[in-house]
Amino acid sequence: MKRFLLLIAGVLMLGFVTSCKEEGPHKDDIVKFSAVINSSATVPKATSSAQGTGVFEYNKNTMELKYNINYQNITPTSVTINVANPAWEAGPILHTLADMPKGTQVQGSVKLNTEQQTQLILGMMYVNIPTEQNVYGEIRGQILADKFEE
Repeated sequence: MKRFLLLIAGVLMLGFVTSCKEEGPHKDDIVKFSAVINSSATVPKATSSAQGTGVFEYNKNTMELKYNINYQNITPTSVTINVANPAWEAGPILHTLADMPKGTQVQGSVKLNTEQQTQLILGMMYVNIPTEQNVYGEIRGQILADKFEE
C-alpha cells in the first residue's frame, strides 16, 4: 500500500512540475522593442517640437535587428543607433541607419554581434536623430523591450 501511495504521489508531482511551463520573451526567437523619440533625453539638451517612434524586432537566431523609424517636424542629417552606459548619457554610434534621409521614415535591418545583443537587451541602445542645428542629436529615443503579456 505504501508503494502504491508513493507511486501516486510521484505521478502527481510529475504532473505538477510539467504543468509549470516557463514562459516569457527569453523563450521567443523574435523579441520586440520600441522607442519613443523626442528631445527630452538629448545630451547635450536640445529643445525641439520634433518627435517620432521606432518599432524593432530582434531575431535571436540570426542576430538581425529590423527597424521601422518614423519622425516628423525635423530635417535629419542622419539616423543612427548609439549605445551608452549609463543609458541616459551620450554614446558612440553603433550603426548609421540613414545618411541625409529623405521623407519621414527609415526602415531596414542591421546585424548585431554578441556584445551589441547584450547592450540591446539591457536597454543601452538608443535612436539618435541629429540635425544641422543640433549635431549631437535633436531628438532621441531609448530602445526598450516591449512588455511581455501572457
